[in-house]
Amino acid sequence: MRSLLINTMAPVLWCMTLFDGVAIYFMIKEFRKGKVDKIPLLTGILCIGLFYDSLILASGCFLQFGTLFHHLSQLRYILHCTLIPLLFPICAYSLTDNEKVIRITWIIAIIIMILGLAGGLLVVTEPRTVGAIRRYASSDLTGKFSSTLTSLLDTVPVFIMIGIGIYIWIRKKNPNMFLAGFFMLLFTLLGIFLGKDPSGDKTQSLMFYISMFGESFMVFFLWEFIRKR
Repeated sequence: MRSLLINTMAPVLWCMTLFDGVAIYFMIKEFRKGKVDKIPLLTGILCIGLFYDSLILASGCFLQFGTLFHHLSQLRYILHCTLIPLLFPICAYSLTDNEKVIRITWIIAIIIMILGLAGGLLVVTEPRTVGAIRRYASSDLTGKFSSTLTSLLDTVPVFIMIGIGIYIWIRKKNPNMFLAGFFMLLFTLLGIFLGKDPSGDKTQSLMFYISMFGESFMVFFLWEFIRKR
């Protein structure tokens, strides 16, 4: 299974890039219908970060290690840590129209985005190669602040999505917010437990790749949630 994932990584990453690009198009198209709903716009902005992430990783099959590739890769972490907090207002808009709740959520999200920007800038990367893909990944030299913040951003919004998703599923018979969070969490856990190299070599970890499937499922089910609102 591991060898299959490695051998198909490059074409699958390009497929993910295409998928994220299509998602951006449809989110913008939905927002331009003139509805008050902000969820398509915020999801589209989030997809821009995912599109860039998969594009840079997919480009690792021909980009060579160097200054340009390093800076392009650093931007991956900056966008990830800065845009993931948009899941908080996405959840808020899906749950209520209460302006006070939404305003407080935005204040919290902006504070976390600022922290995320700082955390992304402070990530120390190192070159790694898995199969045909070269990439710059976070190294052991990355400080505790950035490592902890990244871990929290990868888990806390997902649990909030699952909790709110269960409520919306029960009240509005729309399970898609729950499914978006559930599959994101599922593939994050699969990445942790199945992504490790049998030899224990951390540089050969597939956690980053397996978790990206969860991001794709999250985008798909957020789109389904928007369509069925």
